[in-house]
Amino acid sequence: MTSAFNINSSEIENGKAMAGISYFGILGFIVAMVTSRENRYVMFHAQQSLIPTLLFVVKYFPGTPFFLETIIGLAALALCIIGLINGFSGKVQPLPLLGELAYNFGICKPDNTDTK
Repeated sequence: MTSAFNINSSEIENGKAMAGISYFGILGFIVAMVTSRENRYVMFHAQQSLIPTLLFVVKYFPGTPFFLETIIGLAALALCIIGLINGFSGKVQPLPLLGELAYNFGICKPDNTDTK
């Protein structure tokens, strides 16, 4: 997976802290975007962090039933924890179930250098 995003080991080592910080809600996302825009590892995790952040926002829509708020909140929390672990440990791995959706945000796409 690392090769698909053209992320080298020095980017991973230099970006571990910011990649983990990107999972601290919208503020963490903004800090990661402002401080490490050139680091593909951080951008990969920043785009992944938007999924649980958006889930937390959806959770508070008016009229959402309590049981659904609870399920969404727990799912978002679990995704944040998985993302934190992946970010701080140097893994380039999409979040479970919804991680592939993050590629549609277009922040960090796999390189298509082999296609012309």
